[in-house]
Amino acid sequence: MRIAMSEWPLGQYMEKALFHRLWMELDFDDHPYPGSHSPMPQGELKMTTHEGAITIGDDRITFRLGKGEDGEDSIHRWTSEPTKMNDGPERMGEHRWSLSPKDFGLTLSAFIAVKIGPPEASRGTSILNERMLLGELRNALAPHLKSWTWHLEVDNKTDRFGWYVRAPEEWDSLFTIFVGLGWNPEYPENKRGFLLFERAPPGELDRPDEEEANRLDSLRTVALCNDQRGALTKMTNEPEWAHVSTPHHIEDLPGDVQLWPPSMGRWPLLVARQEEITTSLETAAWAATIVESLEPAISTLSAKIEKLNWK
Repeated sequence: MRIAMSEWPLGQYMEKALFHRLWMELDFDDHPYPGSHSPMPQGELKMTTHEGAITIGDDRITFRLGKGEDGEDSIHRWTSEPTKMNDGPERMGEHRWSLSPKDFGLTLSAFIAVKIGPPEASRGTSILNERMLLGELRNALAPHLKSWTWHLEVDNKTDRFGWYVRAPEEWDSLFTIFVGLGWNPEYPENKRGFLLFERAPPGELDRPDEEEANRLDSLRTVALCNDQRGALTKMTNEPEWAHVSTPHHIEDLPGDVQLWPPSMGRWPLLVARQEEITTSLETAAWAATIVESLEPAISTLSAKIEKLNWK
């Protein structure tokens, strides 16, 4: 039986909250295998404190927050302001971005400070604006994506940073939403809101335990693109859109919003870009509008359907 966080003793609650927050900092591709993608600890959660550092981990992974490099899988610096620590991409080891009290909130920051002391003075390039955007995006989209899991993406793409938001584990699905900023690698200063609604291509697995979810997602894609009843088809005025190997523009949504039919042989089903550079609040509101339009499609993903065809 899963126990609600509110039912845990305070110390245990804070430890699990810290583990959950550090898990969110992991790139989706760095999740250990075997083991769940869930941010809930697997097996016994262990936390120890050192001079200026916390080590916390479960049966899958160990995190260090603070000073030192004692071999933990993922190391996060505790600084007064969010700061860029290295140029990356580094798959594990010291995380590219530090964590600050602004990233943890008052209660969790106070818990950390009691355990290891105040954060270190920040040195280097500030990423405050990036962290603010990530927070605004999560605040705006979380009500529409209940029980989805959030995974930071800052290291391994040259044209974006933001969140990968993964469908709930109990759905047995690999559908994700990427939301953040995107840009042309040749013009990195031109960063605008960017959102993808996508699934892994049929037969392409990152881990052996994804095979069944991948198979089910292929069937879900057929259902989403069905000529008469598909939830994505209902966003268009073209019942045959999925049979034409070109993007289909959605005119009544803000920005450049396209449905990409499976016949293109690409991963995303929807690609959305803001047309202008805006504030973080405006970008978050734009992304929420796109996700709201996807709610009929998202609502179908929990079904484990069988034996579908394109008609």
